[in-house]
Amino acid sequence: MASIIDALRSDHSRLTKLLDALERQVDAFGEGGTLDFEIADGVLHYCQTYPDLHHHPREDMVFDRLKARDPEAAAAMGDLRTEHRKLAQVTERFAEALAAVEQDIPMERDELTNAASAFLKGYRHHILMEEKYFFPAAQRALTPEDWRQLAAQAAPIADPLFDNRNDERFDALYQDIVAWDSNLPTGA
Repeated sequence: MASIIDALRSDHSRLTKLLDALERQVDAFGEGGTLDFEIADGVLHYCQTYPDLHHHPREDMVFDRLKARDPEAAAAMGDLRTEHRKLAQVTERFAEALAAVEQDIPMERDELTNAASAFLKGYRHHILMEEKYFFPAAQRALTPEDWRQLAAQAAPIADPLFDNRNDERFDALYQDIVAWDSNLPTGA
């Protein structure tokens, strides 16, 4: 059990670092500053690859098992797959707005900041819901055999930003996260 939930929680912790990096960029942009497109592109590329292709499908497997074990708990959270599709949609809207700005297509500054804010809000709300309700419900309801079967179905995948950094699109984002983390006080 612990390894799947621990891996999903680790993904959430790492994703929060990306969201924080993007939020710093969007805040500066909203105040009239410039946006580091390499950082924003890194966040988008990450979210369109790792969570959408690896993290969310693993959660969906756990959620399916939770529905079988405790339908009431699963129903209280709504449809996780629909939530994942909604995240993909806000990610796509943000990607379209960012691409328009990068291509010098005229647009109001607010259009990009609104798309980015919807993206950030969607991801933060989703992570909070899973951490507060979904993961604890799964930990209560699923049996050791369920976790063994899920672990057998979900081969470990290297995180392309934090574990296996071969994609140069993540360089600026990774450097921003490392620089930010190194300036945090101990225990923050």
